[in-house]
Amino acid sequence: MHHKRFRYPGRLGKKAQEESQLNWIFILIAGAVILGFFIFLVMKQRTASEAKLSGKLSQQLNTILVGAKVSSGTVQEIPTPELSIRFTCNDYYIGPASQRLGNRIVFAPTYVEGEKIVTWTLDWNVPFKVTSFLYMTSPLVRYVLVGDTDAAKELWQSLPTKINKGAAAVSFADFQSGKVKDEGDKYVRFIFVVDRPSASYSMPSGFDKVQVTGLIVDTNLRQVQFLVRAGDGSDTLVTSGPSYQYLEDEAMYGAIFTDDNNEYACLMKRAYTRLNMVARVYYEKLNLIAPLPAYEGSSCEGFYKDNQNLKQLIAATDIAASAAYPLSTSSYGSIGDVKVSLKEQNTRLQLQSCSLIY
Repeated sequence: MHHKRFRYPGRLGKKAQEESQLNWIFILIAGAVILGFFIFLVMKQRTASEAKLSGKLSQQLNTILVGAKVSSGTVQEIPTPELSIRFTCNDYYIGPASQRLGNRIVFAPTYVEGEKIVTWTLDWNVPFKVTSFLYMTSPLVRYVLVGDTDAAKELWQSLPTKINKGAAAVSFADFQSGKVKDEGDKYVRFIFVVDRPSASYSMPSGFDKVQVTGLIVDTNLRQVQFLVRAGDGSDTLVTSGPSYQYLEDEAMYGAIFTDDNNEYACLMKRAYTRLNMVARVYYEKLNLIAPLPAYEGSSCEGFYKDNQNLKQLIAATDIAASAAYPLSTSSYGSIGDVKVSLKEQNTRLQLQSCSLIY
């Protein structure tokens, strides 16, 4: 007689439950793997797209830089996609893409952000054209000029109307009484135009969430000095780095648009290196034409052969010899004297119907 084995329902239910749990765990693991795979693909595609866009924007900006350099004396307001450009002395970066600036001299804040950039180009003449200076900023940077002198008003007027510079220069009384307010700008740069600079300046309250930098423009000694916050959230701006003498306003404008003293020094060092090279070219050219039959023994020859002004200019701007920037006080004095003397020589050459030096 065969007896049927009795199976307990509880054991069957427990086994089925365990198998069901294992199935769900397997499904969850498999789902997580599949989801992770697709997230990886999406992130990889996104990274590739951002890199492609950054590269494209970098090329477009390079075209803008080339075009702006050619059109000297002009101000351009250029719409752009929402972007953030980081500038250094030698390069600029858009996301993962970067471009070398080469021998171009671009004075700009560390970050140029937003949907619009403003460019301004001026020739740098010492006294002949050496190169073009390109200044770049965006409406997200607010420039507040503070000063009571006519020089402060003239400087405000000389800056392009397209930059975010307010309706007028601000008096020190208004600045110290707190009439300058935070207007929601991401960056604010205070420019103190003075003839007796201080070592520090107290800002109005309310700028603790704003990225603030500053600059002293000493119109008496024709020097600039950079200012930074004494600490995070501090209301005091203190000097940073050495004072830099400027002989031409174009160099002073560069300090206004650049917010880092080391980057400014690097750019001006490149500018004076370029001046040294151009002066050497003029010097060699004049020595080549001096013995030509048309000039040898004439009153013109004395201006060309071994031109002392150009020799003095070469010596004053020999960055390799001085190995440092800023230049010495005597070097700046020599450059200023040479500028005047070369202009006078050019005038005399013109009166005597000789070929001009520049």
